[in-house]
Formats: sequence, C-alpha cells, structure tokens
Amino acid sequence: MPSYCHYPPSRFHLRPLLSAVVCALQAMGGAAWAAPSPAAQPEGKPSVSQNEQGRPVQVAALDTPVTVGFNTAFLYGMTSTADLRSLLAGTGVPPGIQRVDLYMNQTLAGRLDVEFSLNEKTGDVEPCFTAQMLVQAGVDLAKLPNPPDKTETCIRLPDVAPDASVVYDMANLRLTASMPQTYMTSLHRGYIDPSLWDSGANVGFLNYSLNVRQNHARGRHSGRDLTASLRSGVNIGAWRLRNDSFLTSGSGRQTRFKSQNTYLQRGFSSIKSQMVLGETYTYSSLFDSFRFLGMQLASDDAMRPDDEQGYAPVVRGSADSNATIEIRQNGYLIYTTSVSPGPFAITDLQPSGANGDLEITIIEANGSRRTLRQAFSSPPLMVRQGRVKYDVAAGQIRLNDRLRERPNFLGGSMIYGVTADTSIAAGAQASSGYQSISLGAGLNTRLGAISVDGIHSRSDSAGAKTSGDRVNLRYAKFVEATGSNVSVNVQRGLREGFSTLSDHVQRRQNRAGSRWNLGSGTRQRVDASLAQPVGRGYVYLNGSYGKNWDDTSSRSLSLAYNNTVGKVTYNLSYSQSRNVYASWRGGSTARRDNTLMLTLSIPLGSQGNSSHAFATMSRQSQGTSAQAGVSGLLPIEREVTYTVTGSRDADGQYDGSIGMGTATSFGRLSASYTQGSQYRASNFSASGSVVAHAGGVNLGQGLGETFLLAKVEPPVSGVAVSSFAGVETGRNGYAIIPSATPFRGNWVSINTEGLAKNIDIHNGMQLAVPTRGAAGLVEFKADTGRRVQFELRTAEGKPLPFGATVDDWDGRRLGITDPRGRVLTLLPGDREHGEIDVRWSGATCRVAYALPPKVEGENYQRLTLECAQPIPPVLDQDVPGSLAIRKPGRAAPEAS
Repeated sequence: MPSYCHYPPSRFHLRPLLSAVVCALQAMGGAAWAAPSPAAQPEGKPSVSQNEQGRPVQVAALDTPVTVGFNTAFLYGMTSTADLRSLLAGTGVPPGIQRVDLYMNQTLAGRLDVEFSLNEKTGDVEPCFTAQMLVQAGVDLAKLPNPPDKTETCIRLPDVAPDASVVYDMANLRLTASMPQTYMTSLHRGYIDPSLWDSGANVGFLNYSLNVRQNHARGRHSGRDLTASLRSGVNIGAWRLRNDSFLTSGSGRQTRFKSQNTYLQRGFSSIKSQMVLGETYTYSSLFDSFRFLGMQLASDDAMRPDDEQGYAPVVRGSADSNATIEIRQNGYLIYTTSVSPGPFAITDLQPSGANGDLEITIIEANGSRRTLRQAFSSPPLMVRQGRVKYDVAAGQIRLNDRLRERPNFLGGSMIYGVTADTSIAAGAQASSGYQSISLGAGLNTRLGAISVDGIHSRSDSAGAKTSGDRVNLRYAKFVEATGSNVSVNVQRGLREGFSTLSDHVQRRQNRAGSRWNLGSGTRQRVDASLAQPVGRGYVYLNGSYGKNWDDTSSRSLSLAYNNTVGKVTYNLSYSQSRNVYASWRGGSTARRDNTLMLTLSIPLGSQGNSSHAFATMSRQSQGTSAQAGVSGLLPIEREVTYTVTGSRDADGQYDGSIGMGTATSFGRLSASYTQGSQYRASNFSASGSVVAHAGGVNLGQGLGETFLLAKVEPPVSGVAVSSFAGVETGRNGYAIIPSATPFRGNWVSINTEGLAKNIDIHNGMQLAVPTRGAAGLVEFKADTGRRVQFELRTAEGKPLPFGATVDDWDGRRLGITDPRGRVLTLLPGDREHGEIDVRWSGATCRVAYALPPKVEGENYQRLTLECAQPIPPVLDQDVPGSLAIRKPGRAAPEAS
C-alpha cells in the first residue's frame, strides 16, 4: 500500500531530514513504530501524521513541527489491521450507548444514556443528542441557528450551533458541552435539575458527640463533668424522623437527660419547601424565633440556585487551653465541640431559628468558664423578582420546660420580589391575648441592600393591656473594589408596651403586670460586622450594643487581624464586653471583660512537614498569660495529630499539657492531659455515628444533617474514600461519608492507591445529589480475581494489532491490546481455564487458555496465546459476541 509523506517545500533546516526518517520507519512495520518509549520523547511540539481518513495522529515529539502522512496498514505490516478510528477520534470512545454525566457550560444537566456513533462527515465517533436532552441541559431550541426537529434522535451540536463543542472524559464518564449563552435559557449558578435529586436509602442512625472533663484542684474537691449530644433519626423514602437530645452529668449534681426536639420532616420539590411536624423552632424573617410543638411549612433556600441561598453565622473566639465550646440559643444547647489553644472559628453551626443571640461558653482545661454573646439575625429582606419566600406555623408554644403556660398560636410571614431591586414583606401572629402584625420592604441600591420592617403588637397579660411598636433596619453590602463585607442591624422600640410573643407568654406565666415585667424588653439594639482584606491578611470587626427599657444594657466588641509574613502566621485579636444588670433590690451592677491576644505559628522543617510551633500571649484585666507549644502529625501510617504546650497564667502559675487526636472510620477521638502547680485536668472527646441500612450496620464519623453511603459491590473492606480522612469501607463493603451538601452535586471518589493488586474498581468517581436529611447512596462496582497478561499473536507469530478488544465469554470487556498485542486482565479468582473473544477490524477469534497454579507474592501471570484464522467482519456484525473461531488456541504458561 502507498505511503503518503510530505513536508512544506518552503522550509528547510532539519524538517525534510526528519520527515524522511519518519517515512523510513513507517516502511519498517510495527516493530519500528512501537519501539520508542514515551519517557524518551524530547520536549517540543509533536509531529503529526495523517491516517487514511486524514485524522491527525501523534507519532513523535519533535523540537519543530513536521507534517507527515502514512497509511495505517504500514503500522504492523499486516493486510488486516485494527480499525483505530474510534481510538484516534476526539472522544476516544467506541460506538455504543454510554451513561454519562452531562455538563452544559460547566453546569450539571443530568446523568443520561447518550449514544456515541460514527459521524460520517468528520470520521469521528461523536455523541448523539435528542431534543429532550438539549432542553434538559438548558438549550433554547428556538434560538439555535439551525433548530433541529424535535423528533430527531441524533442531533450533533456543531450542526445546530457552529460555535458549540463537546469534550468527553471517558475515564470519569463526563460529557462536557459548550454552547454560546445566547442560545441558552436562563439557568442560575449551582442549579441542578430536581429530577436528579435523590431521597437516599432507608436508614436508622445515632449520631453522638461526647465530652468528658475531670479536674482535680489541690486542697479542693475533684470534679468530673460529662456532656453528650445525641441526634437519632430514621429515613424512610422522603420522610425524616429526628430527635435531638443532651445528656449532662457531673460530680455533685444529678445526671440529666433532656430531649430537646422530636420532629418529622419532609421536603416538597414542587414548591421548594420543607414541612416539619413536631417539636421545632419557628423560622421567620420578620418575627423572633421560639420553640413550639406543631406544624411548620417554610421555603427551603437550599433547593434554589447558589445565588439565592440563605445565611448561617460564623462563631469566632480564642481559647487559652484545650477547651470545650458550648453554644446556646434561646437557652438551649445547640452545639458543643473541643478546640485547641488559640483562635477558633466554627463554620458548621446550624441555628435553631432565624433570630436569637448565640451564647458561647468557653470551658478551659482548668475548669474556668468564659461566656460571650454573638448577635445573630437574618440578612435584609430581599428575594429575586417574582419569587415568594414564606413560612407558616401553628401549634402550642413551648418556650422551656419550666413554663406551665403553653398557649396555642398561629403565625406566618411572606417576602415577595416586586422588581429586581425591590421586595415587600408582611406577616402576622396570633395567640390567646396577643396579636401582632408586621409590614416591611427591602431595596437593593448601589450603596447596598437595605430593608425596613415594623411590628405592631397588642398584649393582654394577666389583666394588663399593652401595645407598642418596634422598627428593624437591616443593611448589607459587599464592596467588590476592596473586598469588604459590611452588615448592620438596628432595632428600635418606639413604645415601651411592645412585646414579642415570647415576652407575652412569660408575662402570663408570671401572673403580674408590674413595671419590672413590662419594662424589661429591648429598647434599642445595634449589631454591626465588617470583614476586610488588608494586604495578605484579613480584619474582622464585630460590635453589638443593646439597652432595655429598665436601663439594663450590654455592649461587646471584637477585633481580629490575621496575616502571614514569610513562614510566620500571626493573629492579633481584641475583645471587650460590658454588661449592666438590674437587681431585684433596685440599682444595677456592671461587669467588664477585656482581652488582648497575640498568636504566632511557624512551620517546622521542610515544606510538606505538618508540624508547627506556636505561641500565644493574652492580656486581661486579671493579668497576662502566655503559652507556647508544638503541634502536627505523628510520622505513622494513620493520621494522628498531637499538641504539646506549656503555659503561664495571669496568677503566675505554670502548667503543661499534651493532647492527641485521630480520625478513624468509626469516629473521631481526642484526649488531652494538663498538669499545673495547683491542679491537674484531663479531657476526652469522641464523636461518631452508628448507621443501620439494608447492607448491615456500620460505624462512622460524626454525621452532618445530610450524609452519604458508599457501597462497593461485591463487598471489599478497607477501600479508602478520598477527601475524607479515615473513611474506608467495612467488611460489608459500605463506608459512611459524614457530610454532603443537599440539592448539590457531591462527587465521591475511591482512593485506588491502597487497593490490593487483585482488585479493580470500575468508575471510581460517582456523583450524588441528596435531598435535605437524606442518606444518599453511591455504588461502585468491584472486580476481584487473578491478574493475567495475555500476549496475543497471529498464526504467523506476529502480535495482534493495537486496539483489538478482548472480552470474556460473557461479553465483559477485559481490555484492549497494546502495540505489542498484550493485554492485562483481571479474571475471576476461581477461574482456572476458559476462553476469551478477540475482535479487531471486524475479525474475531476465540482463544482457550489454562492458568498455571497461583504463586504466592506474584503480581500477575503471563500467557502467550495464538489467535488464528481471522474472519471477515461481515460474519460477526449482526450477532455481537458470536463465535467466529471454534478452534481453540494453544496456551503456554510463563512465570512473571
């Protein structure tokens, strides 16, 4: 057959010589073609060759471009060569139907069965789309330059829009399409089609977080405290049953178990809302939140695109030692965790309502406690044009267990987007002896988003009738030029008689209309925050001021700056609080607390070493304290963190502590011990979960609201899940992935580096889109068996062509031959002999093999097989998997 070699005549230097060399190599056959090693290729632009269809094929990497051409028949010197068109095509996928994740303009459109077929115009194997697929991906068919017929079953994107393109990642089964925005419908960032949402598996679980502290002070009684937060739940279909409980115990006090909430929850995608039945908290943008028993139906922002999401606070502070953090809202413990010395930031907090200050208690290793307050309120009343955000609740008010007064109530609120920059809001609440109504509006301007709402209330409590008004002003602004985030909330009571529904219930409980009870409400309140990048660092400023009608007040201010200079990271923070309390005997008392803290952190050793040295100095009204230590990872296989510190407190007392922690597949564990001149203390923390499901029972790390189950079938233990330290499959092949984002794409990948040599994981990356509270299930197909390398040759002893497919007798694809006719396969572990089907250029042969006995420690075995008597493609086209060759080949075992 002819060989087509050419180069541009206008250029000289080395290009003609190199072209001639490449042409000579073509004539030498497959051995010369296969000889170069990829590792030996010099840097530079690759030379390009043309096959019979004119498809560019990289054959070498040269310093300068060389254009050559040849017929693929010369690759192997055979008259019957492999059809490499599907392998050389841009998609790199053979014809057929593939289940892929379709991305349109980097947005997930769905997991679809897409047919790949040969495009006669281009000679490439390309995906075929249907009109329904394009509509699901957000394409507006009417806007396309060449609108397709809606009944057409094979639409090529470049045919309907010349600027469109498609790229297929066969390894991850990801099909990425690009379409000019002008031909797209309006889809928001982060949008995922609700048809992909998964309600998850039916499960039952128990999530726990345990903290045990033991203190022994010289000359005083020893004390032990235990705090445990428990969340149990059952998922059946789209229904979620939940219970939140807390267990507290300690020396000298009674063990107390408190069930805080028990409720049944279900989401409705059609109205993008969540329904809750049971004990829960009201969630309203206009009214204060409170606990009740009943029913609530409210909009769920997470069901909407990213640019319509809600808000959650970040709690920042600093600890002097290995401390326990407890966060309460409306008097209820909603969060507990352990932190290391120095600054901390809690970002995974889930408030119990839309409003209500957070009370942060820092319990140090020596048992001392510090309490901070952080304001929390929802952002300005703004929604997108035409959108309605609402909440409706009814039931029995249950502020706390001490109140016997539990009246029924009915309430609701709504925000509507009138224009792109204007929203209006309204709401009402009613209970026995109480009514309130609220009206408000939000406006988006160049200066920021601002909203104003007013509430008028009427209360008849124990014969004392009062009425009053309160105005709320909320402001938020992100300054793109400076990166500043600013928010301000101002609350002002216009008349002393204003009361919230919670105030009204408490006054009914007190059975009094005294000045004390009526005048203790909030008169004015200001909360402000600023986050500002400065150089390479960041400044955080938070301030709060509140004053009541009885002249009691509170004020707090916190300022922090962090930055990195060279290898040194430092954090400078200042906090101030002042509270004025009233007493029953008249008068008032004031309490002040000021803290200035500097923290330094320096990496030890070379880059990649996880150890750090740190130092902290703190100045308070009681005096100055200092601390220094080292933290990092122990040099062992399992990740174990350590912290060693020494410190001096404001009283001049010294102590030292050591702490360790690790993340395992069954939970996170940490422990610390502190020894001082006047005391010693120990702390132990454990968090984890127990999950029961159709595949058995598994232990896991602490669960978030939404989590995932990873299943490897058939079961393989010890398979690690990437991105989650310590997460791996148990003996039943399941792993508990502790957290996932609801209504968003969560990619789960298998870490194949630690897999045994006799295990293969198919499609090691899977996508899950769980609904809120779901236990999403992702499944991975595993193959276990014996590694065998077949070297396939023709009757003349020549290697089979590159690209020949090798299938097991049941049609399962084992692999594709390399340029030397070799294919590395994974056969079933109990297989000692069998047959394989080989196909290339339409020809087929069946070859019998017999495996030698297993050799301990052997990675794989080698067999040389003869594949004889090629059959014309026409005999095998209509019946895939049919046998073209009945005569078995000869197998010759060879040790590896």
